[in-house]
Amino acid sequence: PESMKTLCSKLHSRLSCEQIGFYETASESVTLQDIYDFCQNDDAADVRVSYIHSKGSYHQTEVNKYWRRALTDAVVHPDCLFPPDDQCNVCGAQFYTRFSTMYPGNMWTAKCSYVKKLLPPIEGGEYDQRK
Repeated sequence: PESMKTLCSKLHSRLSCEQIGFYETASESVTLQDIYDFCQNDDAADVRVSYIHSKGSYHQTEVNKYWRRALTDAVVHPDCLFPPDDQCNVCGAQFYTRFSTMYPGNMWTAKCSYVKKLLPPIEGGEYDQRK
């Protein structure tokens, strides 16, 4: 099978991918905590990280397949990975502000300097307590 680095370089020559971890069983908050921890390093302030997952894969339908593809395509689009004016902190397929601020499907690319300011997502942590 192709390595992650090979797949990423096919998307864009300046794209560098790294799998932070792998868990047989875990929730999204565990992976999001890995991203949060990575972004705490001051050297990573200008790094953009992407959160991509197998959205809807437990329910194999055409709708889920196309939705997952659209979400992934948006997150790895050059305008998200390398914004021309470097002004946006987070990028994804859609951003909703009615009812809540969120990216439906929870896939996004963000600058570490932004992620560093967020509450840690780990279950039972400050984020869970404020929900």
